Amino acid sequence: MKSKKLVLLAILIGGICLPGLTSCGSADLVFFNWGEYIDLDIISEFEAQEGVNVKMLTFDTNETMLDKMEASTYDVVVPSDYAIEELAVNGDLQTLDMSKFENYSTDKLVPSLKSALDNLATDKGTKEGFSMLDYAVPYTWGEVGLIYDSSVISTEEIETSGWGALRTAKNADGSDRQVCLYDSAKDVYSMALSASGHDFVDPTETELADATSWLKTLKTNIGDNLSFKTEEILDEMPAHKYDICLDYSGDAIYSIMEEQDPIGPIKFYIPEAVEGSDTRTNIYSDALCITKDCQNTELAYKFIDYLTTHEVAKANTEWIGYTTPINSVYEEVTAEGGYFECCKEAYEVNAIDKDHFYRYDNGLRKTLEDLWLKQIR
Repeated sequence: MKSKKLVLLAILIGGICLPGLTSCGSADLVFFNWGEYIDLDIISEFEAQEGVNVKMLTFDTNETMLDKMEASTYDVVVPSDYAIEELAVNGDLQTLDMSKFENYSTDKLVPSLKSALDNLATDKGTKEGFSMLDYAVPYTWGEVGLIYDSSVISTEEIETSGWGALRTAKNADGSDRQVCLYDSAKDVYSMALSASGHDFVDPTETELADATSWLKTLKTNIGDNLSFKTEEILDEMPAHKYDICLDYSGDAIYSIMEEQDPIGPIKFYIPEAVEGSDTRTNIYSDALCITKDCQNTELAYKFIDYLTTHEVAKANTEWIGYTTPINSVYEEVTAEGGYFECCKEAYEVNAIDKDHFYRYDNGLRKTLEDLWLKQIR
C-alpha cells in the first residue's frame, strides 16, 4: 500500500490545487475531495482518456467542506453521509439520473452496505428517512470500532468488555493502558450512547447525560494516558503508541498493514450491542456527489462512472486502504491471497440491523460539540 501519511499536509490547510496534476490552471471539472483519498494516477488516466483537465482541491473535515461550498463552486464533491444529507436538505446537490451511468448501478454495491442505505431511507425514530442513493454514489464505507494491540490486550478481554475496554486503566501485565479516542464529538458520543445502552439516532437529554457520565468515568480512569487525535493515529497506532483506540475501520486497515512489527498484533473489533440497546456502532460512507452548481454535469457523470469501474475501484482501494463499495472488488481483495486478506476483520465490515448512520441534525451537532468541548475534551 502506498503511504497514506500526510505527505500532502500543506494542501489540507485550505483547498490548494494538488501539485503534479495537469489541471491546475483552467479546468473542465473541479473535484473537491479529502486529502490523500485517491490515487492521483487514476485522475491522470481519466484526463488522458477523455482529453480533459481535472482540478482537485482538498478539505480535511466535513465542516470545512460545507463552509467552502458556501463561497466557491465545485463540480464533484466527496462528503460523508450526514453532510450529504445536509447538502441535500439545503438543495445544494443534484438528484442523480441513473440513466446517465454506463457502468454504475446500485445493484453493484456490497449487499450489506446497500442494506444499510436502504434502512437509512426508512423512518428512524422521529426523523424521516433519507435516501442517500438519490444524491450520491458511495466511494468508501466502514464502521467505528476498536483498534487494539493484541500483544497487550487479549481478544478475550475485548470480546468480554466491549467498549468498556476503553475505560480499563491497567493492562493484564500491570502497565498503564494507553487509550486514544478519535477527536470527533459525533463518533465518540455515538459510541458512548451505545455503551450506555441507548440509541444514538435520536438521543434524549437523559440519554446524553448517561453518555456524558460514561465518558467522564473513562477520562477519570485513564487520566493522563488518554489522548485525543485524528490523522496522527495513522502514524502512532502502527508504532504501538496506544494500546487501544476508538477509530474508523479504514484507519484500522491502514494501521494493520503499516505497523512496524510483523503483521499480527494490531486487530480491529466492533463490540456487540449492549443488552437493551438498538444500536451497535456508527456506519460511515463517503460518497461522490454532483453539486447543484456543477459546470459540466455530463463530464461529472463520466468521472463518477469511471471511478466505479472494477479495475479503477480496485486500484484505488488498494491505494487508499478504505473499504470499497463495489461488491466485485470487495470479494476479490478479501479472497484468499487477496490484497486485504491480512486485515479482513477490518476490511470486511458487516453492517447489520443494529448498525446505523449518524443523521444530520444541526441542533444535535451543536449539543454534542458543546458537551464534548466543555465537559469531556
